[in-house]
Amino acid sequence: AQVHICEPKGFNDAQDVGDRVKLGEPVILNLQGVDRDLQRRLIDFASGLCYALSGSMQKVGDQVFLVSPSNVEVSDEEKQRLSAKGLYRA
Repeated sequence: AQVHICEPKGFNDAQDVGDRVKLGEPVILNLQGVDRDLQRRLIDFASGLCYALSGSMQKVGDQVFLVSPSNVEVSDEEKQRLSAKGLYRA
């Protein structure tokens, strides 16, 4: 599955993450450069989203998280593409 990259500027960007995951798209949530309070709120939101939709959330880099719907696998090619952008480390 193609992974959408979200680099939020505010909490309102959480809705985009939620909408994409509900549609079955995995999302990279890049919280680098986001202040601590907003980071915490977005992580809490993504955690609740994953819980509600039986999805998963894993840390894949420094302040970078992969939020995936249930039953969606990210291909090795997609992981390599993200790794090249510095957004995924195995």
